[in-house]
Amino acid sequence: MNRSVRTLLAIALCAMLALSLVACTGPATTPVTSGGTGAPVPASGPVVRIGTLPTEDSLPLWVAQRDGLFAKAGIDVTITVFASAVERDAALTAGAIDGEMGDLIAATLLREGGVPVKVATVMLGSTAKEGRFGIAVKPGSKVTKLSQLAGVPIATSSATIQEYVLDKLMAGAGVSADKVKTVEIKKVPVRFGQLMAGAIDAAALPEPFLSLAAKTGAKVVGDDTTGDNISQTVMIFSEKYLSATGSADALTKLLGAWDTAVGTINANPNSFRQLLVDQAKLPAPLATSYAVNNYPKAQLPTTDEVTSVIEWMTGKGLIKTPVTYADLTWTAPAK
Repeated sequence: MNRSVRTLLAIALCAMLALSLVACTGPATTPVTSGGTGAPVPASGPVVRIGTLPTEDSLPLWVAQRDGLFAKAGIDVTITVFASAVERDAALTAGAIDGEMGDLIAATLLREGGVPVKVATVMLGSTAKEGRFGIAVKPGSKVTKLSQLAGVPIATSSATIQEYVLDKLMAGAGVSADKVKTVEIKKVPVRFGQLMAGAIDAAALPEPFLSLAAKTGAKVVGDDTTGDNISQTVMIFSEKYLSATGSADALTKLLGAWDTAVGTINANPNSFRQLLVDQAKLPAPLATSYAVNNYPKAQLPTTDEVTSVIEWMTGKGLIKTPVTYADLTWTAPAK
């Protein structure tokens, strides 16, 4: 292994370690409120408590918080960044937060587990270009296309959006379901590290790990940014919260602030890279080059997108109770 390859691998593994530590330490930040400074501010209206992860999906929330857009809308928004989806979902289940950044699979599993939730908006993924999941092969691999991974174990986390995208990408490459083989490695930083070390042949990865893998010697052989729009991250709220007096109005105001923040970001996305580095803990090798997404204004996922997820989960035996589009989505009541 030459010096440059060793250096890149060291950078990748250091980044993995840093992100692994984030994933093991409880909430990644203390809760911050709508004043935009991180310091406590007087409640300016109805309180909305949102849980998220240190990922790019929540950038408009952080912009709205920083720029005081929530306070201007007359709501007091607290954003808590959790280290893992398990902790985030546990907080929602316990009523410690009102809503969260998640995905359609997480929303459906929460309902199946007795925690009724509804999707209020797509956060990333209104088009295939927004957000990216993909499959990468280890450094030095001769694989150049997804069809060559038929029968090859691909590391992923089962019953997640990552497995869903993996299955969809392999099907799109003409690989039959019986030829799609997986190996369970739940923690993304560990999965990434084993791929870069050559301990596994291929892995399903979200951003920014997919870009980091490509930058440090691995090869991305397929992703979900072309063709059908496969994956969406969404903002989910508990039905208990939504049924409370004033909640519908507060959520409508929150989505208005989201739209304002989205307009600001989309006017000059890369000017928000440093905020993304700070809040989403981007690895150092990507800090000056990672392309900031364009974000969608508040909108629901399509019926087809939701139906596809429900059918996949049913086929996997993940849900037993029938779920409809209406069950999973929220619209503001008519005034």
